[in-house]
This record gives sequence, structure tokens and C-alpha cells, in this order.
Amino acid sequence: MAKFLGYALGRRPDAFGLVPDAEGFVKIKTLLQGLQGDPEWRHVRQGDLQMVVLTEQPPPIEIHEAQVRATDRAHLPKMAMAQDLPKLLYTTVRRRAYPAVHANGIGPIGGSHVMLTTDARQAERIGRRWDNEPVVLTVQVAEARTAGVVFHCYGDALFLADGIPVGAFTGPPLPKVPPAKAAVEPSPRPKTPGSFFPDISALAGKGDPDRNERTRRDEASWKKDRRRARREKERERF
Repeated sequence: MAKFLGYALGRRPDAFGLVPDAEGFVKIKTLLQGLQGDPEWRHVRQGDLQMVVLTEQPPPIEIHEAQVRATDRAHLPKMAMAQDLPKLLYTTVRRRAYPAVHANGIGPIGGSHVMLTTDARQAERIGRRWDNEPVVLTVQVAEARTAGVVFHCYGDALFLADGIPVGAFTGPPLPKVPPAKAAVEPSPRPKTPGSFFPDISALAGKGDPDRNERTRRDEASWKKDRRRARREKERERF
């Protein structure tokens, strides 16, 4: 395992979809995710890395908090401007983000660059770090370069770009979105034979103007009689 880690981190990180930072570090989580695609090394865990540091002298790797790097980094690939590009490159996006990517273009996931490969299967393995079922996209290199995309190469297996615009990549058909259900209005209450539904407004007098007028006159007459009775009672007192 010690030799393998020295190779994966110090010589061919690109073969495992890894791009170390300027100091040679990669996140331990990213390394372990990158090893998941290799049947021989998918069992490696963080404790195994720590055991290598403790038991191997000199240790082939260095661990600093949540990051790891090779002790010997003299043979790390150098990032350079890509010259001989293939016609097609492959990358992946999260499945739920695909509609937005389809409309707006491809942006970085988990880093500062879009990571592309010449092998669709490797692109899918890399994409599974973020999604169990990533969407594999095919990038037309010529169209991307015409749109102003600059590609860099890292090692023999990886290419990097800041982003890929709409029109320079293809993918599977978008998932169909079911149409929104229209609101269902309640149906009117059916009238059955022999049923009688009283008109509440009529019962309250709102539906009969003449009745309302009679009610107002009766109220006025009642008030007038009451005032007359009060005055007569006051005269009798004096």
C-alpha cells in the first residue's frame, strides 16, 4: 500500500481523477473517493493512511489535518496549456442539476475547474464522488474553443477548463416534467326531487324591498308612540 500511495499521490494522481493543489495536497475524502473506482484499492480507509505514516520509514505520504500528499513530489505532473486535444471530452454533472446545466452551461463541481477526461467511464467514476447516478456529458472541443474556452492538461488523463458554455456539449434528453394539475372547482350541490332549499336572503328580508320598507315604517311608528307615552307620563307627574 505504501508504494501505491506514493505512486497515486506523487506520480499519477491524474489516473485517479485527482488534481493536487500548489503544495501537492489533496483532501483525504477526495483521495478515498478516487480509489473507489479501483477494485484493488477501494477498501482503503483513513485509518489505513495513518497506519502507513506510523509504520513506514520514511513514510511515503504526509497527512495534515484533512489533507494528504506524497512525500516525494518531484515527479508530479505539471499543469500546462493543452495542445493536441481530442475531438471529444467527457465530464459529469449532478442529475438534479442537469436541467440548469442544460440551460446555463457547465460549471465546476467540488473544485475551481471543470474536470474532463478522454474516457466516459472515468468521467462517470469521478462524477460518482458527488452523485450516485451522475449525468455524463460529451463536450465538443472545437465548439468550446470557438466559444473561447481554454483547456489545460494535467498528466495524461485529465483536462481542465473554467467552464463549458451551452452549445458546446450534449447530453441525454431532459427528464419530462409532469404538467401541473388544474384546480378542481367544487361541483354545485345537486337538487334531488322533493328537496327544498330555503333562500336565506329572502328569510332575512333582503330579497323583498316592500317588506323592508314596511319594517322601517313599523319601527318609526313604534318609536313615535314610545316618545308620546313618555311625554304624557311626565305631564301627569307635574
